[in-house]
Amino acid sequence: MNLQKRLRRRLAALAFGPQELSPFCNLGLPDPQVDIKVWLVGRGAPRDVTGQNVIAATRPLVVGIGLEDHGDLNTISQNRLDLEFREGNPAQTLLGKIGVRLVDALKLERGKLLCLFRTHRPVNYCRPKSQVWRRYLHSAYAQWRKEWGPYPPEIRMVASELHALFIFYICPRPVVLVSVVDGEAGSIFPMDLIGPIGCRHFSIALHTSSKALPLIDRSRRIALSSVPVERIPLAYYLGKNHNKASVDWASLPFSITTSSALGLPIPKFSLRVREMEVAELRYMASHAFVICRVLEEYAVADGLQFFQAHGFYEEWRKQAIPLPSTP
Repeated sequence: MNLQKRLRRRLAALAFGPQELSPFCNLGLPDPQVDIKVWLVGRGAPRDVTGQNVIAATRPLVVGIGLEDHGDLNTISQNRLDLEFREGNPAQTLLGKIGVRLVDALKLERGKLLCLFRTHRPVNYCRPKSQVWRRYLHSAYAQWRKEWGPYPPEIRMVASELHALFIFYICPRPVVLVSVVDGEAGSIFPMDLIGPIGCRHFSIALHTSSKALPLIDRSRRIALSSVPVERIPLAYYLGKNHNKASVDWASLPFSITTSSALGLPIPKFSLRVREMEVAELRYMASHAFVICRVLEEYAVADGLQFFQAHGFYEEWRKQAIPLPSTP
């Protein structure tokens, strides 16, 4: 290593800490994950919304939360609320919180409600405050470098929303493969901005530039296949399909079968399959927020599923899980 590189690393260590925090980490976890609980806290008793909180858009950052009833919608809209991210064990240590402010509410079937919130006041407790802000500084520096690089990002998030997104990803999020077919055209691509928003409702937030979005808008039917942890490299490989209007199913490097209800092409290695029809597609600046009804959901095989989380989660896990003692 030459002197210039050593100097850069030394300066980076002084500014950002001795180790750079990975923006996101890949995990193999049971589905649903149990490490982190998400609570909607404000007036009244806290609500456990671990299984029904999603990202609807990233610029501006909008979080969707499915609620079982809408009798207290006025209370939700008029009171200060927070999303709290806590350990899933009995200690329930607070790892982070995000202030949320109601901006819209959509009625779903059977009295269910989907509330959409803007975020503010993110607070990260995973690490000491000085270390958290050094990580934020490193993130801002990395973002600045990308903006001036050959491939600048399409979306530039403001700092407070980016910090809220980091906290949102303290809770591990599953990654799935989405299958869609419209006539002779079709595609399969990875997604992590997904999640349940009620008993029979599910959502995905797809970037408006994705070439697969017109296929979903026309066909109104999709299948979601969970990804075994052993297939993580394949999920990354299929990311290029976001930029393709259609794929050649015969050329894919894995075996295909068909889903039971809609007959969509899905990988044979899927652990769990959800077949869904699109109930509503709403454009929200950076993303198209697709609200779906689940037609059929079934397990195919056991195994650990591909999840993603922020590096803050990884650092917390290293602290929470003690290393085995040497004999």
